[in-house]
Amino acid sequence: MPGLRRRRGEGSSTYRWLAFAVAATVVVADQVAKLLAVHYLGAGPVHLFGGLHLQLYRNYAGPGGNFAGHTVLISIFTVAAAIVLAAVIARSRLDRLTAIGFGLFLGGAVGNGLDRLLRGPGPLRGGVVDWLAPSAHGGSMNLADLSLNAAVLLMIAGALLSMRPRRRTKREPGKTLNEPPCSS
Repeated sequence: MPGLRRRRGEGSSTYRWLAFAVAATVVVADQVAKLLAVHYLGAGPVHLFGGLHLQLYRNYAGPGGNFAGHTVLISIFTVAAAIVLAAVIARSRLDRLTAIGFGLFLGGAVGNGLDRLLRGPGPLRGGVVDWLAPSAHGGSMNLADLSLNAAVLLMIAGALLSMRPRRRTKREPGKTLNEPPCSS
């Protein structure tokens, strides 16, 4: 993956910490927003503008309503994915864009994973609190979902940016810019 290199002992861990800081920020913001949604949106939807409204939903299915009826399996997968991603972040040197993308993804996974683990009806069977409905015709989301979507967009942007040819800043004597450097 672009921007992801195995750690070799050199370099700073700044961007690893950035990834974890972004993840923590997403988790806190997501959980606070969900607490507010549960407290204030229980009486019914709040219409904002156009088709956008705020309404409390409990999502026991996976993304897009997929895997309905398999809440425990979704919960286990979510927890496992968060653990694996945290381990990848901890063991890798990341560039800034990749660190932010991984942080957004980890924060989104943990935010929704906490709902599945800690909310009723019981551990691994909890419903994710969704509260943002972009249209009256179905579909709902929360800050964790938005974070996951933003992470995917950042990772795509990072991949596209990494495909750009790099410019050489210095030309070695006797070499053209198109020749590969000598390996000694």
